[in-house]
Amino acid sequence: MSIATANNTSSPNLAEIKSRVRTRLLIVGGGMAAHQFCRQLVSSGSIKKFDVTIFGGESRLAYDRVNLSRMFEGKGESDLLLARHDWYDENAIEFKTNCVISQLDRPNHEIVDEKGNRFGYDKLVLATGSRAFVPPVPGSDSEGVFVYRTMDDLERIQHHVVQRSATVGAVIGGGLLGLEAAKILKDLGLRTSVIEMAPGLMPRQLDRDGAARLKQHVESMGVDVHLVRRTQSIEPDGSGGLSIRFGNADPIDVDVLIIAAGVRPNDSLARGSGLALGPRGGIAVDACLQSSDPNVFAIGECCSFRDHIYGLVAPCYRMADVLANRLSGNDVVFRGADESAELKLLGVQVVTLGRAIGESTEGIVLAHRDEHSYRKLILERGKLVGAACVGPWDTVPQIRHAITKQKMIWPLQRTRFLRTGSPWAPGDSLPVFQWPADTIVCSCMGITRGQISQAIADGAVSEEEIAHVTSASTACGSCRSLVCEMVGGDATQIPAPGSTTMLFASITAGVLAILYITFPAPSFATSVTDSWRKIDVLWRDDFPRQVSGYTTLGLTLIGLVFSLRKRMQWFQFGSYAFWRSVHAVLGVLVIACVAIHTGLRMGENLNFLLASTFLGVAAIGSLAGIASGLESRTSGTAAVLVRRWRPRLTRLHTWLFWPLPALVVLHVVSFYWFSDGGK
Repeated sequence: MSIATANNTSSPNLAEIKSRVRTRLLIVGGGMAAHQFCRQLVSSGSIKKFDVTIFGGESRLAYDRVNLSRMFEGKGESDLLLARHDWYDENAIEFKTNCVISQLDRPNHEIVDEKGNRFGYDKLVLATGSRAFVPPVPGSDSEGVFVYRTMDDLERIQHHVVQRSATVGAVIGGGLLGLEAAKILKDLGLRTSVIEMAPGLMPRQLDRDGAARLKQHVESMGVDVHLVRRTQSIEPDGSGGLSIRFGNADPIDVDVLIIAAGVRPNDSLARGSGLALGPRGGIAVDACLQSSDPNVFAIGECCSFRDHIYGLVAPCYRMADVLANRLSGNDVVFRGADESAELKLLGVQVVTLGRAIGESTEGIVLAHRDEHSYRKLILERGKLVGAACVGPWDTVPQIRHAITKQKMIWPLQRTRFLRTGSPWAPGDSLPVFQWPADTIVCSCMGITRGQISQAIADGAVSEEEIAHVTSASTACGSCRSLVCEMVGGDATQIPAPGSTTMLFASITAGVLAILYITFPAPSFATSVTDSWRKIDVLWRDDFPRQVSGYTTLGLTLIGLVFSLRKRMQWFQFGSYAFWRSVHAVLGVLVIACVAIHTGLRMGENLNFLLASTFLGVAAIGSLAGIASGLESRTSGTAAVLVRRWRPRLTRLHTWLFWPLPALVVLHVVSFYWFSDGGK
């Protein structure tokens, strides 16, 4: 067994293997970057050249920090491990857990743990990661205040919530980590608030419009968002709770508080040993990932490359791959890494690719908004250099590839993007297995279509096997449907909010419209003693007809709120999905009321024109609703057809509606004019 505490010894088999290894390679830090580094050594076959020992400060083997929140989705601790004990044993890698390295003795080529044990090295890799930044706010060390970085942090938060019977929580920080922490509190059943000092969420990644759309999505999930809040102090309330006080707003009382205000590189070993640091901290490294000491290297969030600290997993993995290749004898260098992000935060897809608006001084920005998402393209000299999205966007892989190649976006494509949200017509996008080999499929891990195709050629036949071999889809999971498509499986579609109600109501409306046209109108009673006379009074007597008529008119006006919610920026009550569902349900009720009002009769002259127009609006609206409900449930050719026809049907539905108000007014006026009261 290669997992050990700080003072253990290796098994005889492991010692025998190590006796043949010439280079002592020590790795300080047992996180994701360290594991990826070892994994690359193993895959290249170079692991046999080294006597490898990992020193991890936690009680666990390397695990997936990106997906910590999945602990509340049925995942166990073992499910998050990047490799199990056997893998380290099989590859002669010793993993010392609970071993915190406190000193780097460079003159003697040794590292020292907290107990004073010394370990010699030939080559040393620092992969110490980062730590949570806690602002110097009075009370930040109070009971009930936590940071969120490790599995231990998660367990402490969960224990406090249960012990305290907490019901209200908050997160200071509205960035990537802050929104992930908010999901943790929501999953624990707490009423949750996010507190952000900037005027928008994810201020480093999103512009004002994107941040506003993200705020709407987050609030629709039941999370309160407080912007431009400057935390002044955190004060215990005497009963186990906390009061968060601001310099510019009323205090917020909570039972638990998570501070997610950013991270700082863990560079204390480097500081203590005199290694060069970056201007904002971090171990300064060159393109070879080498520090100012030729025998000491650094990868991941603890290092500073060209005065920049990378905080996403993909760049850290790239560093690990480059260093493993260099120590294996390959002449490769690290030239920086793309910090594009494709994440799901509180169930909302957030994508930032290439350059941001602030990084492009000469760029042209194109923006598209619809009921589901906000999308933005950044062009320089006509070439695509950046993009961002809040909400679903099925052409993200093509957008990413176009940015990588800096492809031209022609005027017609720009117009199409502004109108539809994609520069390409539905039939123009290729299936994933026909994408260029260097197109990124999994942005979190930087896995290309070519790498996945190679894994399939080597025998991988399922999404799980592809994930195991390449790591694709193992982070945020948003590319899982693409991976499934490549292995011939079903690309699972996630229905849009409210689409089920929309689909059912639209089908019902269509059936009612058909019945209205095809069913014969019921006859009037032929005798005053006929029991049917109690029914036909609905369309024989003026008062019931007025009741059914004005009910129809009222329901129609309420249904028009959907149009108001869609087109008026100032009207933001209720989500778009909610009003769309209400619109569809009210459509069913309106058809039923009209049937009662007319007795299924089409009438003559003006009344016939009104009834025909109404049924046309209802029928086309039903088809548009069915297409809208199917839009997020289909793939392949069916998806192309649905996405092509849905906007056409919606426009036709709107055009047919325009004569209705005038016809209704004429109908009402004629009724009163020719009734007894108008004579």
